[in-house]
Amino acid sequence: MRRTDVVRRSVLEREEVYHDVAALLRAKARKNGDHPAVRFSDVTWSYQQLDQESDRVARGLQDAGIHPGDRVAAFLYNRPEFLSLWFGTARIGAVLVPLNTGLKGELLRYELADSAPAGLVLERSLVTPYLTVRSQVPVRREWVVESGGNTTELPAEVAAWSELRRSTASPTPIELRPSDPASILYTSGTTGPPKGAVVPHEKLITTPTEIGRRSRLEPDSVLFTSLPLFHCNAQEMTTLTALLNDLTAAFDERFHASTYWETAARLGATHVSLLISMVNVLFKQPPRATDRSHRVRTALTAGATKEIWPEFERRFGLTIIELYGMTECGCTTLMNPPGAIRVGSVGTPLGFVEAQVVDDDDRPVEPGERGELLVRPRRPFTMFLRYHNKPDATVDAWRNLWFHTGDYVRRDADGYYYFIDRKKDVIRRRGENIAPYDVESVLNAHPAVFEAVVAGVPSDLGEEDVKAFVTRRPGGRADAKELFTWCAEHLPFFMVPRYLEFVEEIPKTANQKAQRYLLKGRRGGDEYDREKLGIVVRRP
Repeated sequence: MRRTDVVRRSVLEREEVYHDVAALLRAKARKNGDHPAVRFSDVTWSYQQLDQESDRVARGLQDAGIHPGDRVAAFLYNRPEFLSLWFGTARIGAVLVPLNTGLKGELLRYELADSAPAGLVLERSLVTPYLTVRSQVPVRREWVVESGGNTTELPAEVAAWSELRRSTASPTPIELRPSDPASILYTSGTTGPPKGAVVPHEKLITTPTEIGRRSRLEPDSVLFTSLPLFHCNAQEMTTLTALLNDLTAAFDERFHASTYWETAARLGATHVSLLISMVNVLFKQPPRATDRSHRVRTALTAGATKEIWPEFERRFGLTIIELYGMTECGCTTLMNPPGAIRVGSVGTPLGFVEAQVVDDDDRPVEPGERGELLVRPRRPFTMFLRYHNKPDATVDAWRNLWFHTGDYVRRDADGYYYFIDRKKDVIRRRGENIAPYDVESVLNAHPAVFEAVVAGVPSDLGEEDVKAFVTRRPGGRADAKELFTWCAEHLPFFMVPRYLEFVEEIPKTANQKAQRYLLKGRRGGDEYDREKLGIVVRRP
C-alpha cells in the first residue's frame, strides 16, 4: 500500500485511537518512519528521529531523578528541542510546564514558584531573566540549550542540553492513563496572577482529532504556525493535528508579517493558523507578488472580522475556517464545519463538547441574544482538570457544572455561534455595554490605520469612556479628527471613542494577543479628546 493511501485513510476515516501523546508518537513513528514530522527553517526531523530524540531526552530525565508526576519547565523558543522535551517528558509520566519566553521578574518568579518544577530546560539567550529569580525558585536540575546572544557565565550546576540527551538506552516504560496530567499551561492574568490549567493527555488527543475532521486535510498537507509552542494553539492545532493525521508540522520562530507568506511558501505550508491581530496586520501589509506565491489553501483563524474575511480570502487565495477556543476547554471548541461555513461565525460545537449561551444568572437566553458562553465535556478528561493550586478558582469556573468561558457570544437559530467580546473587557458607558471588538473593527477598516485596540477609561460622569489606541500604517497621515469622524460615520453614537492616542506599538503577548489590560484606564500622554476637538456625535 502506498503511503499516500495510508495517510488519506488516516485523515478521512480516523481509525486509530490514542489516549496519550507518548503512545501517539511511538505508533506514528512505527507507521511513518522517515516521513517528515516536524520542519523548522534549518532542521527537519522525521517521525523516527522525533521518536528517537524524545526517547533520549526521556532517559536523560529519568537518569537525572525526574519521576512520574514531577514537573519539567521549558523556557524555550520554537525549536526542535522543545518537541523532544515535550514528548520525552510525557514518555516518563512527567508534566511539562511551558513558560512564556517573554516572562521576567515577578511573573517569571511566580510561575516557577507556583509550578515548582523538578527540572528546567532554557535557552542560552534567556539565561539573564532566569538568573535574576533563580535563588527564589530552587529547581533540582537545569539544562541550557545553546542559542547564542548571551555570554553570561552560568552557575556550575547548570548542565548542557547535550548532557540530557547523552544516553542511547531506552527509557523505563511508564503506563499512562488518559486522565494523567500532561502539562500545566498558564493563562494570561488580567485581574490577578496567571492560572495554571492542568491539561490531561486525553484532552491533547481529543481536540486535535476534532480539528483534523474540520480542517480540509489532504495527504500532502503541511500545517504551519509562527505562534509559540508554549501556547496550546501551536501544540494542538499544528503539532498534534499533524501527527495524528500522519502529516508534517512546520514552524517559524515567531510571527513576521512582512515575510510571512514567503516563509510559508519555503516551508511548504498548505494550512496556517492565525489570530485576529495577525489577520489584521497581514491584511494591512502592502500588496506583494508573494501574496499568492504559496501553497496555502486553508487559514484556521481565531478572529476574522466579517468585513475583512472575503477580501482576505481573495487576496491570499485561500479559505478561512473560523474557530473559537481556550486553553481550558480545547484550543478549538467551536469551529465552522466544512461545506457549511458562515462568514462572521465561529461555527458550531465540536463533537466532544456541548455548549449554551446564558445570562448573568446562568439561565439560557433565546437565539440571537447576547450571553456568556458555557461549555462542558461529553466524555471524561477532554477538558482541563483544574487550576493548579487554585481550588477556589476551579470551583468558580465550573459553577453549576458548566465551565464559564467569560466570553460574550450569540447563537443563531441554526446553532451557529458568533463571538462578541471578552465579558470582562466590555466597556460600560452611560448604561450601554460596548464590545471593544466592534469599535476596533471600524477603526481597523480605515486605510491609514495599521492596528487599533480599544479600552475603557474612567469617566467624570461615572462608569467608563471609550479610548482608542492606534498605530498608523507607514505613510498613513490620518489625524485624530479624521478618525473620530470616521467612527462617528460608522458606529452608533454611544460607541464613538471619547479619547484617541497614537502609539508606536500595541503591547502584545508572545501569542500576538493585545494586552488590553495594560491599556485599560490609561489616560494622559499625547491623547486627543473628541469633545475638545469640537466633534459632535448626534443621537439618532
